[in-house]
Amino acid sequence: MKYLLFIISIVLVHCLSAQNCTPEMLIQKPGIWKASRKGSQGGTAAELAKEKKIVAAIHEMIKAKYSPVAVEANFHGAYNPWYTNMPGNSFYYSIIPLNFYCDGNTVKTQHETGSYFQIAANIFETEIYDTAQGDRLLMEGFNAMYHLPVLRDGYWFFKDIDVSLGMGMTGKRTMWLVTYDGKLPYAYVTRREFLEKRSKALMVQKNMAAAGHRDVLKSIETEKSFKEKEFKNDPAKMSKYLKMDYGQIKARYEKLLADNDKYFAPAFSAIETQLKMPAVELDKPAIVKSDPNSSPNYLFTTADDPFCKILIKPNPYYFNKKLPKSTPQFFSVYVRADNKEAIAAKFMADIIKAVDFNLLKSMLGK
Repeated sequence: MKYLLFIISIVLVHCLSAQNCTPEMLIQKPGIWKASRKGSQGGTAAELAKEKKIVAAIHEMIKAKYSPVAVEANFHGAYNPWYTNMPGNSFYYSIIPLNFYCDGNTVKTQHETGSYFQIAANIFETEIYDTAQGDRLLMEGFNAMYHLPVLRDGYWFFKDIDVSLGMGMTGKRTMWLVTYDGKLPYAYVTRREFLEKRSKALMVQKNMAAAGHRDVLKSIETEKSFKEKEFKNDPAKMSKYLKMDYGQIKARYEKLLADNDKYFAPAFSAIETQLKMPAVELDKPAIVKSDPNSSPNYLFTTADDPFCKILIKPNPYYFNKKLPKSTPQFFSVYVRADNKEAIAAKFMADIIKAVDFNLLKSMLGK
């Protein structure tokens, strides 16, 4: 009888707990670790072995201070091949936390999320190893970032910003760079560098815009030579052609060329004026934005301008090229989540506390 009562009590406790799946209960429910499928596997066998050892150490660092709550913490490492413009391989450790949720009285795990955590070696969200490519080459001429980091306690901190999480949601992003003491793995472009490169880009843009007009003018001159032969014995027809066709088309496209010159002239003039600024001004970092009153032109601004672009370029002097390619020479730490949703916000707060920045710094160059 006592055994029967014991079984009944267990069943009752189970039923009562099953009926109490609530957001308040979920936020206290222990989560689980889950290894995700293997990421990319680049590099030589020796490099890959060392990189996996580093990623494993990072995982142990996180596990020492972070225990998943209300999430399935999917973790994995990815290892990229070496690229010729990089002094070392890039590789990273990441966690994708899938929230628990209540389906009636059953606790289930979501299949997607906008939350994400990453510690990456030798790679950053902005391109730092190469110069600008594509459209940007004819715009600012350099790669751009949008916020200046601040050196805090020996690490570079980027201010929290609002970001898209996908699925129509937004949240917060927090990011750090762990680098050699007081240094950055990229360099800031000076105003002088920007102006000189912008002048060349403007000339390319101007010539591109004029190319079609010049082609038309060239083609009507070719046509004119044929008409001169065709109407060699008919001056009246030649006169009419010159007046009605050739003359009108030539005038129209010569005006378009002149208008094109006028369109770009203020931007060239602004650059010439700015290049006459004192050296102390020209040596400042180039923080720019598009001129709302002159589309080909840019204005210098400050880092707190919401429309600013902080121009950067590769900094080869930062890296020790004698080190093995599997050596971390800087780490970027990145986390984003919906700070308005309790489970995601807790993940973000807890995972940040688990990052041992001193340990990461001690791994640099080794």
